[in-house]
Amino acid sequence: MTEGSVSVPAEQYERLVALAAARGVTPETQLVRLIDDAYAGIDSDAEPPETLPLGVCDADEPE
Repeated sequence: MTEGSVSVPAEQYERLVALAAARGVTPETQLVRLIDDAYAGIDSDAEPPETLPLGVCDADEPE
């Protein structure tokens, strides 16, 4: 992944700092972890719709 800058609104930064402190890391490290987790979720294979519990649908299918 390439490096870049990210702007975090003040109210979200406070939450980021608290989450980072709870996990014993810097806010920057926590932000990197959150971004990595988000990309991992995008790249992962979604569950087939037939295996999802009732009331849960695949977002790509029309309702």
